[in-house]
Amino acid sequence: MDAPIFIVGTPRSGTTLTARILGRHSRLFMPGEVHFFEDIYSRRRELGEPGNVPSRKMILERLATLYGRFNEPADQQRIEKLLADPAIRHELESSCSTYRDIFSTFMEIQARSEGKLRWGNNAPRDLFNIMEIISFYPDAKILLCIRDVRDFLISYRDKWKATSAENVERLRVLYHPVVTSLLWKASARKIAVLPASLPGAHFMLLRYEDLVGRPEPTVRKVCEFVGEAFEPDMLNIDSSNTSADTRGEGIFASSVGRWKGALAEADVQVAQLLTRKELKRLGYSIEKVRAGWTRVIGRFLSAPYAFRRALAANRERRGPLLSYAIRRASPFFRGKTS
Repeated sequence: MDAPIFIVGTPRSGTTLTARILGRHSRLFMPGEVHFFEDIYSRRRELGEPGNVPSRKMILERLATLYGRFNEPADQQRIEKLLADPAIRHELESSCSTYRDIFSTFMEIQARSEGKLRWGNNAPRDLFNIMEIISFYPDAKILLCIRDVRDFLISYRDKWKATSAENVERLRVLYHPVVTSLLWKASARKIAVLPASLPGAHFMLLRYEDLVGRPEPTVRKVCEFVGEAFEPDMLNIDSSNTSADTRGEGIFASSVGRWKGALAEADVQVAQLLTRKELKRLGYSIEKVRAGWTRVIGRFLSAPYAFRRALAANRERRGPLLSYAIRRASPFFRGKTS
């Protein structure tokens, strides 16, 4: 329990798929996305210290509804059932001496209820909370997920197709080629500097193309990294959470390279202009496209409005605006990791 597994990186880069694969392991508990650092720990000035009774009450109330607010209904039902047990509720409440203890106990009681011995978390945005994660868990195993930015744009554009009805409109307004490319770029720059800047931490780069193109050898490497024995049943997932394939079952590579013919050439050009250095560093090729420059320039001119719209749409999910902006902008300033 002192070496949890964190799956982070750009969204739509196989983080959910990786979590579902690991979750099939007999020892590993991997729920839906737990945005503890983004939603609770980032608000610690507002919420106060856990040792204070009113603060403790606010923290626990927010924690008890965390899954529901991030569209994880099955996990929300599980935590509600667990917290209905007075003994379990008391166990969580009595752990409120530090934020680390609260998070650890919250995850451990769920893992125990599922008969698992170790827990992990899949929250792509925790890439920007790496310092906090390592301060909580120095022995954590951190998987850094990345994907070709052009396929990322396609998946990000279409992710509203694989969500609940109440999230469709919010997700549809989030896509913009400039804003979305910069989101990928910030993550890619962060991923590039982390292993060198934090040499004592445990990182593994996991490319989406390797995971879906060569699943068994890739998952074996992941198991070796996290310190668990490979189990063949890990590959028998029942859902891939993709908007690119209607089969929805198993591991398949049909989404790799889907951007060719499915993404507007102006969007491809924007992405390649903004992320050329990161694409080359990560081994992705730069393709020639015939995009009209009028359309490309139009994309850049409309970006500020799209950025404000995205911030407004995610107001309830991003935590305080200032700390959110600092975390997201940090990779653009000398590769800083904090």
